[in-house]
Amino acid sequence: MAADKSLPTIRRQLESVSLSSARTARHKIIVGIDYGTTFSGVSYVTTDMSDVDDINIISSWPGERYTSWKTPTRIAYARENELSRDKWGFEVSPNLKSYSWTKLLLDRNAAPGEYDDPTLSTMSNNGLMKLPRHRDAQGVCEDFLREIYHHMSMLLRQKLTYVIFDNTPMECWITLPAIWSERAKEATLAATRGAGFGSRQGDDVFTIAEPEAAAIAALKKYSDPNSLNHIKPNDHILICDCGGGTVDLTTYTITQSIPRLEFAELCVGIGGKCGSTYIDRNLHSFLQRRFGQVFEDVPYAQKGPGSNFMAKFEMIKRDFGLHDDDDVQDLGPIRLDTPDSEFYDEDDEDIRSLFDPVIEDIKNLIGQQVTEATAKKSANIDRIILVGGFAESPYLNKVLRQWCRDNGNISIMCPDRPQAAVVLGAALRGLEGIAPHKKYARQHYGLRLGFPFREGIDPEELAYHDDWDNSKRCSGRMRWLIQKELKRLGALYLLLGKILTMGGAPDQIRVKFGNKGSNLTYHNVVNGERVSIARVDIS
Repeated sequence: MAADKSLPTIRRQLESVSLSSARTARHKIIVGIDYGTTFSGVSYVTTDMSDVDDINIISSWPGERYTSWKTPTRIAYARENELSRDKWGFEVSPNLKSYSWTKLLLDRNAAPGEYDDPTLSTMSNNGLMKLPRHRDAQGVCEDFLREIYHHMSMLLRQKLTYVIFDNTPMECWITLPAIWSERAKEATLAATRGAGFGSRQGDDVFTIAEPEAAAIAALKKYSDPNSLNHIKPNDHILICDCGGGTVDLTTYTITQSIPRLEFAELCVGIGGKCGSTYIDRNLHSFLQRRFGQVFEDVPYAQKGPGSNFMAKFEMIKRDFGLHDDDDVQDLGPIRLDTPDSEFYDEDDEDIRSLFDPVIEDIKNLIGQQVTEATAKKSANIDRIILVGGFAESPYLNKVLRQWCRDNGNISIMCPDRPQAAVVLGAALRGLEGIAPHKKYARQHYGLRLGFPFREGIDPEELAYHDDWDNSKRCSGRMRWLIQKELKRLGALYLLLGKILTMGGAPDQIRVKFGNKGSNLTYHNVVNGERVSIARVDIS
């Protein structure tokens, strides 16, 4: 019998085997990041696993004694408070100067959409969504995501061992609102990379639209033929992702449920910045109208996101609609310079007035998607699946169920843990590669080029002289490559060298391209520079 080996020897051999296995790149750590307006979450799984049930969602967060699927998207800087270090998430107490809802500021310069909260720009200007003097919106997002990255890395080292974590490549999937502008998508991706995601050798970061991630998780759950309410081929499913900042809707057609889930977009998705924080902003507008300057003078720390006042309102908002009563709700504590104002009372009618504009927008979005499916695709929606944190609202569910009864008796359901659907689907995308095999572009894509100048047609202020061929050209003319609503069946390849023989304008040509997921970046080309093949992947 061979002599027993010492424990250190066995450990070294195991570590050697682990290192060897890691370097073969057979396995990866898949990470899903749901960076939300109000709450953020992280999921992870290793590629030696094979099922949605193997995906872990981080539920242990600094500053929170109990388990929670997500942590508040909030940060307080040490330099602005009496702190030894920055605090984030649950660590941020109401008395600290902190920053919330920063995600919405990444898209503040985009043209407002039809269903965007009309108070959004007002609230961002009057300080409800504010920024520190030393950081812009992208910087604050990066700082918060850096805390997420460090916490996640610490937990994964504990769960997987230091050796496995430090030597196994990590594939990160960050979720983005489908309605986000390209500038906001790029800013979010840059903040994610700046925070540390994708910084190790072999690591990478990809993006996925929030409703797509939610669809992957929800449809996977119902694809099992033994499950209740299981889906089947030719079903048309509308995924309604109701988050804190945005609401995204996309309708899918199930093409196969077993042995592998396959689905395709039925029509172009829609959405708006009309998530549950819209209700919070309505509350502030309501109190400003009722109390005027008295409410305006209340310090931000007492009425802003993260304050005790808003925490109390969050409890009221969460339970509203649970019971059919007209009880008066105590909303506070907040002290106004009026008699008996420490706890301001609101009745159900007042609270309903805060909810209804938001829910009306959501109903209109659903109605528009249902009409689109029927009119353009001759398809009836079989089921609506609500996901996202706001999907748990009893009042939202009650109103939408009535809407579904009044509009063709459409089935509507909200799965368990709807707030975790997006972060779960992000990891599932990386683990199983599940993705719609047909998608529609949500906008036009094209190149801004220089063309031969047309006298009497092109404006002189856009004229320039091309030294390459000594010709007069017009800058800023568009060559459209992809039309909105165009089906995407595969990647589109463009040989830019051939296009550039038409001449690039001095103000640079902008090309949006990506190589996986829905990554879109800008590639700048100046006149005369040689450019190789760029891949445009509209995912």
